[in-house]
Amino acid sequence: MERPAPTEQMSLPTCACGLTPHAPSCAPRSEHAGGRSSESRTDIQGLRAIAVAAVVAFHLWPGGPTGGYVGVDVFFVISGYLITSHLLRQPGHGGGRLLDFWARRVRRLIPAASLALLVTLAASVVWLPLTVLGTAAREVIAATVYVENLRLALTQANYLDVDQPDWPAQHYWSLSIEEQFYLGWPLLLGSAAWLAARVARGRRPPENFTRWSAVVVTGAVVAASLAWSVQKTATDPAAAYFVSTTRFWELALGGLLAAVLTVRAMPRARAVRAGLAWAGLGMIGWAVVRFDAETAFPGAAALVPTVGACLVIAAAADGLRGGPGRALAWRPVQWLGNASYAVYLWHWPPIMILPYALGRSLTVIESVGVIALTLVLAALSQYLVEDRLRWHPVLVRSRRLTFAMLASCVVVVAGAGAGVVAYADAAERTESAAFEAAASRAGSCLGAGVVRDPACQDLGLLMPPQVALKDKPAVYADGCVNKEPFIARNTCTYGPDAAGRRIALVGNSHAGHWVPALEKALWSERWQLTTYVQLACYTVDQPLVLEGAGVSENCQKINKWAVGSIVNGGYDLVIMSNRTHVPLAGVSPAGQQAAAERAYRDTLRAFTGAGLPVLVLRDTPAMPDSVPHCIAKHPDDLDSCGGPAGVVLRPDPLAAAARADDTGLVSVASVDHLVCGERCGPVIGGLIAYSDRSHLTTTFARTLAPEVTAAVRGALTR
Repeated sequence: MERPAPTEQMSLPTCACGLTPHAPSCAPRSEHAGGRSSESRTDIQGLRAIAVAAVVAFHLWPGGPTGGYVGVDVFFVISGYLITSHLLRQPGHGGGRLLDFWARRVRRLIPAASLALLVTLAASVVWLPLTVLGTAAREVIAATVYVENLRLALTQANYLDVDQPDWPAQHYWSLSIEEQFYLGWPLLLGSAAWLAARVARGRRPPENFTRWSAVVVTGAVVAASLAWSVQKTATDPAAAYFVSTTRFWELALGGLLAAVLTVRAMPRARAVRAGLAWAGLGMIGWAVVRFDAETAFPGAAALVPTVGACLVIAAAADGLRGGPGRALAWRPVQWLGNASYAVYLWHWPPIMILPYALGRSLTVIESVGVIALTLVLAALSQYLVEDRLRWHPVLVRSRRLTFAMLASCVVVVAGAGAGVVAYADAAERTESAAFEAAASRAGSCLGAGVVRDPACQDLGLLMPPQVALKDKPAVYADGCVNKEPFIARNTCTYGPDAAGRRIALVGNSHAGHWVPALEKALWSERWQLTTYVQLACYTVDQPLVLEGAGVSENCQKINKWAVGSIVNGGYDLVIMSNRTHVPLAGVSPAGQQAAAERAYRDTLRAFTGAGLPVLVLRDTPAMPDSVPHCIAKHPDDLDSCGGPAGVVLRPDPLAAAARADDTGLVSVASVDHLVCGERCGPVIGGLIAYSDRSHLTTTFARTLAPEVTAAVRGALTR
């Protein structure tokens, strides 16, 4: 599964002062009307600008800075450093100070974030189709309560969701991680300081114990979270990208730097500091240019941009001769760094929504226009909302009103999101009911029946795209499939208990989508069907290139189990079907087809050697994009959601291996003539044929029952 495009994160423009003799000093921030720190570090603002520019460029032009997503990691370090510096500078402990800390975060972050979500939700209602609108609103709700990263960790790990689009509020995943960090980090540091004070009682000076306790605690968090990140990235990369525990070490790394600088000053030598700053920028730049979607991330690879950020911060390059301070202090760079949080909030929704509004992908000029729009919205929201409420005297004086504002924002945005969800669900139910009535009136002239019977009329598009999205076979809801890391051994049996013939269905998800085509025949013919379905893991005894430590080995093991269970299971027939889309390990691209065919021959021999007849169902087309989403985006150009048969109807090595079998026990059935001519269309006989790029919708698969049933009857006579 390709990693979803990451998004960046900004942190609080707090002043980091007094930590080293070389860091610029600044007065403590005074939170009253118009109160500002007297000066702040321009190098950190410049670092923010570099990071946000990399991320925005990556999102607009993914083929450009392929590693631009590391900007989020740079921001995590900055956040951890500045927040930890702030906490370590505050004398005393207690609930009041913690509440003050959180109140400042609320005033700084929540109003602008809530406004951006409301505008995004409104734009979604206007321009997004129902295939996307309900989920987009649910993402807004998750973003409002800062659990978007956890929602994405669950959905991105779902094999059947890999073809789903990105969502307009998806970029709040990084904000969610940061807010979760803000909740727990002050408690952890405060507990460590309290414990250090207890241990240091009666000794002089107790401050040393407090400072070293911060170093120990932050170091422990970095070590534990980094180790877990490396492990999780290796075993479950889709979830590892979003879960908080694999990312906390990046914020804690910035905190560790802040804690270390309270007990050990940086070297005074200007040349050393300048070298550190340039080296840090070089590490960040290298990651931006060289990392890509194939990089195992976050894991150990995230050390490159995060350590680079630490070097830049530690060097304190402001005004440093020979360092990057002058470039980082350039006024446009400083403006972008200061507005980076607002730029973050506004850059992603236009990228996601405008293609739906325009009915096509953004051009280069339009992408530049998105940047201009983002900068305008960022400037307005920062001036009119962010800065005004952050320093509003009434809010600054009252924690109660600040938290009341927080509650109001959550209620308003989440309530609006819930309203949109209810609207989308109701509209979906209405359209689903209308479709069912139309399908019932069509009778046999539906789906493949229209192609099969020349007397049937073309029905146009009857099935709503949002219905097609959810029109998946029962094997998923019934828990029949085996998912990564392929530890479970799930099977399901359909049909009568007193069956005359027992059939085994084996393969990956493209075996599972044939079950609806057999449902009626199981009862009318007294057949019993048992499934052996492994998602993505097609039925060969060879290692596949699957993400996650041990997943490829487990795929081989589960295939051996499935084949062995079928051979020894007393079945009368084996039905096989696979999508052969995952590369075989250690095989060149040019040799994949031939190697897969040889591997399938071995699997077929395992069945035929036991005297079992095998029916291979030739694989179905794989469209360029998710068909329901494409149709929702281009309802007047359905043909654009299909493709030439020579492109989308790919060679099937399993079918090729079956045709080469000489035992007389293997047969091949194909529905190519029903789903493709010169082109393979997305809509056949009024039905959307695919629930994503390649899986058949249940309703359409049922219209293929005559051909599939006849093929099974024939195979059972072998």
